Amino acid sequence: MARSPTAEAQKENPDSVAAEIGVEGIEALPKRVERYGKARKSALDVAEYMQGLPGQQAKDVSQRVMACGDYLLFRHFFTVDKVKLHAAQFCKAHLLCPLCAIRRGAKALAAYLERWEAIRLQRPTLRPFLVTLTGKDGPDLAERFAHLHKAQRELWKRKHRIYASALDGVEGAVWSYENKRGKGSGQWHPHLHMIALFEVPPDQGELSREWHEITGDSFIVDVRPISQEDPVSGFIEVFKYAVKFSDQEPADTVHAWMTLRGKRLLASSGCFRGVDVPDDLADDASDVAGLPFMDMLYRYSKAGGYSLMQVTPGTASERPFKAHSKAKAPTTPSYLAADLVAALRTRQTLDRGYGGSPPCKASPGQRSP
Repeated sequence: MARSPTAEAQKENPDSVAAEIGVEGIEALPKRVERYGKARKSALDVAEYMQGLPGQQAKDVSQRVMACGDYLLFRHFFTVDKVKLHAAQFCKAHLLCPLCAIRRGAKALAAYLERWEAIRLQRPTLRPFLVTLTGKDGPDLAERFAHLHKAQRELWKRKHRIYASALDGVEGAVWSYENKRGKGSGQWHPHLHMIALFEVPPDQGELSREWHEITGDSFIVDVRPISQEDPVSGFIEVFKYAVKFSDQEPADTVHAWMTLRGKRLLASSGCFRGVDVPDDLADDASDVAGLPFMDMLYRYSKAGGYSLMQVTPGTASERPFKAHSKAKAPTTPSYLAADLVAALRTRQTLDRGYGGSPPCKASPGQRSP
Protein backbone atom coordinates (compact mmCIF):
# COMPACT_ATOMS: atom_id res chain seq x y z
CA MET A 1 0.00 0.00 0.00
CA ALA A 2 1.37 3.44 -0.93
CA ARG A 3 2.03 5.74 1.96
CA SER A 4 1.87 9.48 1.93
CA PRO A 5 5.15 11.37 2.28
CA THR A 6 6.20 12.49 5.74
CA ALA A 7 8.57 15.37 4.89
CA GLU A 8 7.00 18.46 6.43
CA ALA A 9 8.85 20.80 4.06
CA GLN A 10 7.28 19.06 1.09
CA LYS A 11 3.80 19.23 2.58
CA GLU A 12 4.18 22.94 3.43
CA ASN A 13 5.14 23.78 -0.16
CA PRO A 14 2.16 25.63 -1.72
CA ASP A 15 2.88 23.85 -5.01
CA SER A 16 3.01 20.41 -3.40
CA VAL A 17 1.05 17.57 -4.95
CA ALA A 18 2.31 15.23 -2.23
CA ALA A 19 0.22 17.00 0.39
CA GLU A 20 -2.92 15.97 -1.52
CA ILE A 21 -2.34 12.27 -0.94
CA GLY A 22 -3.52 10.29 2.07
CA VAL A 23 -4.69 13.09 4.41
CA GLU A 24 -8.48 13.44 4.47
CA GLY A 25 -9.60 14.22 8.04
CA ILE A 26 -11.14 17.46 9.30
CA GLU A 27 -7.98 18.32 11.25
CA ALA A 28 -6.02 18.50 7.98
CA LEU A 29 -8.48 20.89 6.32
CA PRO A 30 -6.92 24.20 7.48
CA LYS A 31 -3.55 23.39 5.88
CA ARG A 32 -5.32 22.33 2.72
CA VAL A 33 -7.35 25.54 2.54
CA GLU A 34 -4.23 27.59 3.26
CA ARG A 35 -2.34 25.78 0.48
CA TYR A 36 -5.16 26.42 -1.98
CA GLY A 37 -5.25 30.07 -0.91
CA LYS A 38 -1.57 30.50 -1.76
CA ALA A 39 -2.13 28.78 -5.09
CA ARG A 40 -5.06 31.08 -5.90
CA LYS A 41 -3.04 34.18 -5.01
CA SER A 42 -0.34 33.06 -7.44
CA ALA A 43 -2.97 32.43 -10.12
CA LEU A 44 -4.35 35.94 -9.65
CA ASP A 45 -0.86 37.39 -10.15
CA VAL A 46 -0.61 35.49 -13.44
CA ALA A 47 -4.10 36.57 -14.53
CA GLU A 48 -3.37 40.21 -13.76
CA TYR A 49 -0.15 40.03 -15.77
CA MET A 50 -2.05 38.54 -18.73
CA GLN A 51 -4.57 41.40 -18.62
CA GLY A 52 -1.84 43.70 -19.92
CA LEU A 53 -0.93 41.49 -22.88
CA PRO A 54 -2.21 42.18 -26.42
CA GLY A 55 -4.73 39.87 -28.03
CA GLN A 56 -8.22 38.75 -27.06
CA GLN A 57 -7.18 35.15 -26.33
CA ALA A 58 -4.87 36.20 -23.50
CA LYS A 59 -7.63 38.33 -21.99
CA ASP A 60 -10.20 35.54 -22.29
CA VAL A 61 -7.90 33.00 -20.65
CA SER A 62 -6.96 35.49 -17.93
CA GLN A 63 -10.65 35.84 -17.05
CA ARG A 64 -10.94 32.06 -16.62
CA VAL A 65 -7.87 31.99 -14.40
CA MET A 66 -9.14 35.01 -12.45
CA ALA A 67 -12.40 33.19 -11.63
CA CYS A 68 -10.76 29.85 -10.78
CA GLY A 69 -11.16 28.88 -7.14
CA ASP A 70 -13.46 31.77 -6.26
CA TYR A 71 -15.36 29.33 -4.06
CA LEU A 72 -14.61 25.88 -2.66
CA LEU A 73 -17.27 23.50 -1.40
CA PHE A 74 -15.96 20.77 0.90
CA ARG A 75 -17.97 17.89 2.33
CA HIS A 76 -17.08 16.39 5.68
CA PHE A 77 -18.29 12.80 5.93
CA PHE A 78 -18.14 12.89 9.69
CA THR A 79 -18.89 9.24 10.48
CA VAL A 80 -15.59 8.26 8.84
CA ASP A 81 -13.85 11.65 9.21
CA LYS A 82 -13.13 12.22 5.53
CA VAL A 83 -13.22 15.63 3.85
CA LYS A 84 -13.80 15.77 0.09
CA LEU A 85 -13.58 18.74 -2.27
CA HIS A 86 -17.07 18.43 -3.70
CA ALA A 87 -17.23 21.43 -6.05
CA ALA A 88 -15.23 24.43 -7.21
CA GLN A 89 -14.82 26.66 -10.23
CA PHE A 90 -11.79 25.30 -12.13
CA CYS A 91 -10.20 26.96 -15.17
CA LYS A 92 -8.21 23.77 -16.01
CA ALA A 93 -5.35 25.88 -17.38
CA HIS A 94 -2.79 23.88 -15.41
CA LEU A 95 0.22 25.57 -17.03
CA LEU A 96 -1.02 28.92 -15.72
CA CYS A 97 -3.01 28.09 -12.60
CA PRO A 98 -1.28 26.53 -9.57
CA LEU A 99 -4.59 25.37 -8.07
CA CYS A 100 -5.55 23.39 -11.18
CA ALA A 101 -1.99 22.12 -11.51
CA ILE A 102 -2.03 20.78 -7.94
CA ARG A 103 -5.37 19.07 -8.46
CA ARG A 104 -4.41 17.66 -11.87
CA GLY A 105 -1.07 16.39 -10.58
CA ALA A 106 -2.76 14.73 -7.61
CA LYS A 107 -5.24 12.98 -9.88
CA ALA A 108 -2.45 11.65 -12.10
CA LEU A 109 -0.37 10.59 -9.08
CA ALA A 110 -3.26 8.62 -7.58
CA ALA A 111 -4.09 6.93 -10.90
CA TYR A 112 -0.52 5.77 -11.57
CA LEU A 113 0.01 4.65 -7.99
CA GLU A 114 -3.08 2.48 -8.34
CA ARG A 115 -1.66 0.97 -11.54
CA TRP A 116 1.68 0.36 -9.81
CA GLU A 117 -0.03 -1.53 -6.99
CA ALA A 118 -1.65 -3.81 -9.59
CA ILE A 119 1.62 -4.29 -11.49
CA ARG A 120 3.64 -5.35 -8.50
CA LEU A 121 1.05 -7.93 -7.52
CA GLN A 122 1.35 -9.49 -10.98
CA ARG A 123 5.09 -8.88 -11.47
CA PRO A 124 6.71 -8.90 -8.00
CA THR A 125 10.24 -8.97 -9.46
CA LEU A 126 9.85 -5.52 -11.05
CA ARG A 127 11.32 -2.53 -9.20
CA PRO A 128 10.61 1.16 -9.84
CA PHE A 129 13.48 3.55 -10.51
CA LEU A 130 13.42 7.32 -10.82
CA VAL A 131 15.36 8.28 -13.97
CA THR A 132 16.15 11.95 -14.68
CA LEU A 133 17.43 13.11 -18.07
CA THR A 134 18.55 16.71 -18.58
CA GLY A 135 19.33 18.94 -21.52
CA LYS A 136 21.73 21.84 -21.80
CA ASP A 137 20.34 25.20 -20.68
CA GLY A 138 19.45 27.71 -23.37
CA PRO A 139 17.64 31.01 -23.97
CA ASP A 140 14.99 29.61 -26.34
CA LEU A 141 12.42 27.47 -24.51
CA ALA A 142 10.77 26.17 -27.70
CA GLU A 143 14.11 25.04 -29.15
CA ARG A 144 15.30 23.47 -25.88
CA PHE A 145 12.04 21.59 -25.34
CA ALA A 146 12.04 20.29 -28.93
CA HIS A 147 15.64 19.14 -28.50
CA LEU A 148 14.86 17.27 -25.27
CA HIS A 149 11.70 15.72 -26.70
CA LYS A 150 13.52 14.50 -29.83
CA ALA A 151 16.37 13.05 -27.73
CA GLN A 152 13.97 11.18 -25.46
CA ARG A 153 12.17 9.68 -28.46
CA GLU A 154 15.45 8.51 -29.95
CA LEU A 155 16.51 6.95 -26.64
CA TRP A 156 13.20 5.14 -26.36
CA LYS A 157 13.37 3.87 -29.95
CA ARG A 158 16.78 2.32 -29.33
CA LYS A 159 15.38 -0.23 -26.91
CA HIS A 160 13.23 -1.57 -29.73
CA ARG A 161 16.15 -1.94 -32.13
CA ILE A 162 18.87 -4.59 -32.36
CA TYR A 163 21.44 -2.23 -30.81
CA ALA A 164 22.07 -2.48 -27.07
CA SER A 165 20.60 0.28 -24.91
CA ALA A 166 20.72 1.13 -21.24
CA LEU A 167 16.90 0.95 -21.26
CA ASP A 168 16.68 -2.53 -22.78
CA GLY A 169 15.35 -3.99 -19.53
CA VAL A 170 12.56 -1.48 -18.92
CA GLU A 171 9.09 -3.10 -18.80
CA GLY A 172 7.05 0.05 -18.36
CA ALA A 173 7.55 3.75 -17.82
CA VAL A 174 5.74 7.02 -17.25
CA TRP A 175 7.53 10.34 -17.69
CA SER A 176 6.93 14.08 -17.71
CA TYR A 177 8.77 17.15 -18.96
CA GLU A 178 9.68 19.96 -16.63
CA ASN A 179 10.77 23.36 -17.90
CA LYS A 180 12.12 26.06 -15.62
CA ARG A 181 15.02 28.47 -15.53
CA GLY A 182 18.33 27.14 -14.25
CA LYS A 183 19.44 28.63 -10.94
CA GLY A 184 22.96 29.31 -12.18
CA SER A 185 22.45 30.17 -15.83
CA GLY A 186 19.10 31.96 -15.65
CA GLN A 187 18.30 30.25 -18.95
CA TRP A 188 15.67 27.62 -19.63
CA HIS A 189 16.60 24.29 -18.06
CA PRO A 190 14.54 21.48 -19.64
CA HIS A 191 14.61 17.99 -18.14
CA LEU A 192 12.36 15.00 -17.69
CA HIS A 193 11.57 12.68 -14.80
CA MET A 194 10.68 9.07 -15.51
CA ILE A 195 9.40 6.18 -13.41
CA ALA A 196 10.91 3.10 -15.10
CA LEU A 197 10.28 -0.49 -14.07
CA PHE A 198 13.24 -2.92 -14.21
CA GLU A 199 14.07 -6.33 -12.83
CA VAL A 200 17.79 -5.50 -12.94
CA PRO A 201 18.94 -1.96 -12.01
CA PRO A 202 20.01 0.06 -15.08
CA ASP A 203 23.63 1.15 -15.46
CA GLN A 204 23.78 4.91 -14.86
CA GLY A 205 27.20 5.24 -16.46
CA GLU A 206 26.06 3.49 -19.63
CA LEU A 207 22.89 5.60 -19.74
CA SER A 208 24.97 8.79 -19.37
CA ARG A 209 27.23 7.77 -22.27
CA GLU A 210 24.26 6.91 -24.45
CA TRP A 211 22.40 10.12 -23.55
CA HIS A 212 25.41 12.26 -24.50
CA GLU A 213 25.73 10.37 -27.78
CA ILE A 214 22.11 11.23 -28.59
CA THR A 215 21.92 14.83 -27.34
CA GLY A 216 25.43 15.95 -28.24
CA ASP A 217 25.38 18.44 -25.38
CA SER A 218 24.40 16.70 -22.14
CA PHE A 219 25.58 13.67 -20.22
CA ILE A 220 23.84 14.48 -16.93
CA VAL A 221 21.47 11.70 -15.90
CA ASP A 222 20.42 10.31 -12.57
CA VAL A 223 19.10 6.86 -11.66
CA ARG A 224 17.91 5.99 -8.17
CA PRO A 225 15.67 3.27 -6.73
CA ILE A 226 12.23 4.18 -5.39
CA SER A 227 11.20 2.89 -1.98
CA GLN A 228 8.84 -0.06 -2.14
CA GLU A 229 7.35 0.96 1.22
CA ASP A 230 6.80 4.60 0.24
CA PRO A 231 6.54 4.86 -3.57
CA VAL A 232 4.85 8.27 -3.35
CA SER A 233 8.19 9.89 -2.51
CA GLY A 234 9.56 8.82 -5.90
CA PHE A 235 6.43 9.01 -8.04
CA ILE A 236 5.79 12.58 -6.94
CA GLU A 237 8.77 13.81 -8.99
CA VAL A 238 6.98 12.87 -12.20
CA PHE A 239 3.57 14.31 -11.37
CA LYS A 240 4.60 17.70 -10.01
CA TYR A 241 5.96 18.68 -13.42
CA ALA A 242 3.54 21.56 -13.95
CA VAL A 243 3.29 23.00 -10.45
CA LYS A 244 6.58 24.77 -9.65
CA PHE A 245 5.06 28.22 -9.74
CA SER A 246 6.47 29.53 -6.46
CA ASP A 247 9.96 29.97 -7.93
CA GLN A 248 8.78 31.51 -11.20
CA GLU A 249 7.75 35.01 -12.22
CA PRO A 250 4.35 35.47 -13.92
CA ALA A 251 6.10 36.52 -17.14
CA ASP A 252 7.94 33.18 -17.30
CA THR A 253 4.78 31.25 -16.44
CA VAL A 254 2.88 32.91 -19.28
CA HIS A 255 5.78 32.45 -21.70
CA ALA A 256 5.94 28.72 -20.86
CA TRP A 257 2.16 28.43 -21.38
CA MET A 258 2.32 30.16 -24.76
CA THR A 259 5.21 27.91 -25.82
CA LEU A 260 4.05 24.54 -24.47
CA ARG A 261 0.25 24.65 -24.65
CA GLY A 262 -1.11 21.77 -26.67
CA LYS A 263 2.06 19.72 -26.25
CA ARG A 264 2.03 16.36 -24.51
CA LEU A 265 3.95 16.80 -21.27
CA LEU A 266 3.01 13.47 -19.69
CA ALA A 267 3.48 10.15 -21.51
CA SER A 268 3.71 6.44 -20.72
CA SER A 269 4.70 3.12 -22.23
CA GLY A 270 4.64 -0.61 -21.55
CA CYS A 271 2.68 -1.74 -18.51
CA PHE A 272 1.98 1.89 -17.56
CA ARG A 273 0.22 2.55 -20.86
CA GLY A 274 -3.52 3.22 -20.83
CA VAL A 275 -3.87 4.66 -17.31
CA ASP A 276 -7.01 6.78 -17.14
CA VAL A 277 -6.51 10.10 -15.37
CA PRO A 278 -9.92 11.62 -14.45
CA ASP A 279 -10.70 14.99 -16.00
CA ASP A 280 -12.85 16.03 -13.03
CA LEU A 281 -10.64 17.93 -10.57
CA ALA A 282 -13.01 17.50 -7.61
CA ASP A 283 -12.41 14.61 -5.22
CA ASP A 284 -13.77 11.16 -5.92
CA ALA A 285 -16.38 10.45 -3.25
CA SER A 286 -17.33 6.93 -4.33
CA ASP A 287 -15.79 5.48 -1.16
CA VAL A 288 -18.18 7.51 1.02
CA ALA A 289 -21.33 7.29 -1.11
CA GLY A 290 -24.48 7.14 0.99
CA LEU A 291 -22.91 8.51 4.18
CA PRO A 292 -24.21 11.66 5.91
CA PHE A 293 -22.09 14.78 5.55
CA MET A 294 -21.66 18.45 6.38
CA ASP A 295 -21.16 21.00 3.58
CA MET A 296 -18.54 23.71 4.19
CA LEU A 297 -18.52 26.65 1.79
CA TYR A 298 -15.43 28.87 1.43
CA ARG A 299 -15.11 32.12 -0.54
CA TYR A 300 -11.90 33.86 -1.52
CA SER A 301 -11.02 37.51 -1.03
CA LYS A 302 -7.75 39.25 -1.87
CA ALA A 303 -7.65 40.78 1.57
CA GLY A 304 -7.91 37.61 3.65
CA GLY A 305 -7.71 34.56 1.42
CA TYR A 306 -10.32 31.87 1.95
CA SER A 307 -12.97 32.36 4.61
CA LEU A 308 -15.51 29.84 5.82
CA MET A 309 -18.92 31.29 4.96
CA GLN A 310 -21.40 28.55 5.76
CA VAL A 311 -21.78 25.07 7.23
CA THR A 312 -24.92 23.09 6.46
CA PRO A 313 -25.91 19.47 7.09
CA GLY A 314 -26.70 17.29 4.10
CA THR A 315 -28.02 13.87 3.22
CA ALA A 316 -27.12 11.41 0.49
CA SER A 317 -30.50 11.90 -1.19
CA GLU A 318 -29.79 15.29 -2.73
CA ARG A 319 -29.27 15.67 -6.47
CA PRO A 320 -25.70 15.62 -7.89
CA PHE A 321 -24.01 19.01 -8.12
CA LYS A 322 -23.58 20.54 -11.58
CA ALA A 323 -20.76 23.01 -12.19
CA HIS A 324 -21.80 26.61 -12.76
CA SER A 325 -20.78 28.48 -15.88
CA LYS A 326 -19.62 31.39 -13.73
CA ALA A 327 -17.76 31.54 -10.46
CA LYS A 328 -20.81 31.72 -8.23
CA ALA A 329 -21.29 29.71 -5.09
CA PRO A 330 -23.96 27.00 -5.29
CA THR A 331 -27.19 27.80 -3.53
CA THR A 332 -27.92 26.06 -0.27
CA PRO A 333 -29.88 22.88 -1.02
CA SER A 334 -32.98 21.76 0.85
CA TYR A 335 -32.20 18.97 3.30
CA LEU A 336 -34.48 16.24 4.51
CA ALA A 337 -32.83 16.06 7.94
CA ALA A 338 -29.94 17.48 9.92
CA ASP A 339 -27.70 15.62 12.31
CA LEU A 340 -27.40 18.33 14.98
CA VAL A 341 -24.79 16.41 16.95
CA ALA A 342 -22.57 16.19 13.88
CA ALA A 343 -23.27 19.83 13.09
CA LEU A 344 -22.17 20.85 16.58
CA ARG A 345 -18.99 18.74 16.36
CA THR A 346 -18.01 20.13 12.97
CA ARG A 347 -18.88 23.70 13.94
CA GLN A 348 -16.83 23.52 17.13
CA THR A 349 -13.85 22.14 15.23
CA LEU A 350 -14.04 24.82 12.55
CA ASP A 351 -14.62 27.63 15.05
CA ARG A 352 -11.33 26.70 16.76
CA GLY A 353 -9.62 27.78 13.57
CA TYR A 354 -9.59 24.55 11.59
CA GLY A 355 -10.67 25.97 8.30
CA GLY A 356 -10.71 29.74 8.13
CA SER A 357 -12.54 32.71 9.47
CA PRO A 358 -15.02 34.20 10.11
CA PRO A 359 -16.87 31.43 11.97
CA CYS A 360 -19.51 29.69 9.91
CA LYS A 361 -22.99 31.02 9.61
CA ALA A 362 -26.13 29.00 10.15
CA SER A 363 -28.09 28.12 7.05
CA PRO A 364 -31.57 29.59 6.62
CA GLY A 365 -34.00 27.98 9.03
CA GLN A 366 -31.25 26.30 11.04
CA ARG A 367 -30.69 27.30 14.64
CA SER A 368 -27.08 27.81 15.63
CA PRO A 369 -25.96 25.20 18.19
